[in-house]
Amino acid sequence: MDFNQITSFLDKTSSRLETSWQLSSLSSIAGLRVPDFITGRQDSILKADINVLWTQWFLESICDPERFVDNYPGYAYIIHAVKNEVPLLFGNLEPYNHAEIIKQISRLIDQEISRRQKRKRIAFDSKIKYLLWDIYGPEPRCWICGYQFSPWAINKFLKNPTDDDAPKPQFIDYLKPIGLTKRDFQMEVDHVFPFSDGGDDCINNLRIACGWCNTYKSDRLAIYDVAARPPVVYHPQMGRVTIPHPFWTVRLLSLRRQCEYEGGCDKTVSNTELTVTPKHQEGALNPINMRVTCLEHDHLGSKRFISRTLAEQILKK
Repeated sequence: MDFNQITSFLDKTSSRLETSWQLSSLSSIAGLRVPDFITGRQDSILKADINVLWTQWFLESICDPERFVDNYPGYAYIIHAVKNEVPLLFGNLEPYNHAEIIKQISRLIDQEISRRQKRKRIAFDSKIKYLLWDIYGPEPRCWICGYQFSPWAINKFLKNPTDDDAPKPQFIDYLKPIGLTKRDFQMEVDHVFPFSDGGDDCINNLRIACGWCNTYKSDRLAIYDVAARPPVVYHPQMGRVTIPHPFWTVRLLSLRRQCEYEGGCDKTVSNTELTVTPKHQEGALNPINMRVTCLEHDHLGSKRFISRTLAEQILKK
């Protein structure tokens, strides 16, 4: 992409007020190729997540799975519904290809209906918890952020009697504010692929996560499952700043799983608790400007941590 293409892309896509409600302008923007520098290191995550979202919207537009969660008329009904739409959508395909695309779309919609139908959750018994304990060892960490669980969390998880108290840090990481509630520090069983989206209870789909990561991971699957604008708070030293949506942090940590320091770093979620930092120090904390870091390579330094009292006020936990 040459200089003129870069400047043209920035000009056309940054004029939100002038273009948001003009179809001709939007059509022009839609035809542009996104330069690699826009999405940067998060290119694969951002593009993969949006492609998955678009496919989901496409399938739902043909046949809404929500209509059949409680009363499913059967696969034959889905086939019939899709068959009526395929000639309109794929008029350029040869008729003999229609049958295959009908089967593929119908199968995907049928799977989506099955995922959304309510299933009974089971409480994880001590057998499952001790099995996970054996897998992750005597000093387990959150599989997402690398937080090392305290004796209080371990004993609570295994239902052992204990005199230990829950951690209550006096200073909080304002970009990953773990520690404002007891649950944040708990050991919890997490479904990698959410149970509510069809994930099962087999051991290969289970991990140990801290309560903070598990809360914000929830049943979300893509960066775009939360609001697009980062929240704004007032930092005692830096003033008005943006903070990442907690799910952006969880999504990035769970996929990167290691410090992204440019000079190289051996810190991973297996040996260190990780957090996020802005790639461009003056930039907003949106997914494009987020980078996984260990505290050793964190350029924010002491500015990262704010008092617990202030954190409770500005983060509204």
